[in-house]
Amino acid sequence: MTEWNLIILKAAESYLKRLPLSDQERIIRGLKSLQLDRTTVDIKPLKVRPEWRLRIGKYRVLFIEDRDTTTYVITLIGSRGDIYK
Repeated sequence: MTEWNLIILKAAESYLKRLPLSDQERIIRGLKSLQLDRTTVDIKPLKVRPEWRLRIGKYRVLFIEDRDTTTYVITLIGSRGDIYK
């Protein structure tokens, strides 16, 4: 299986940096799992938006999948209640 590239947009990166260190590490582990093997993580396509959702505890990571370049573009990271607004 091919390892996918990750691109984290500025909004997602700044939210991640504001989180407690333990939550940052948990999200980074989730992103690495997504990067290595997407079957090991909880992802779903969103119905209203062109993005996918990765669930990591109380946090959600929204990303766009580019199969041509095997790249995940991380667009947003946030808590479950706020991410979809």
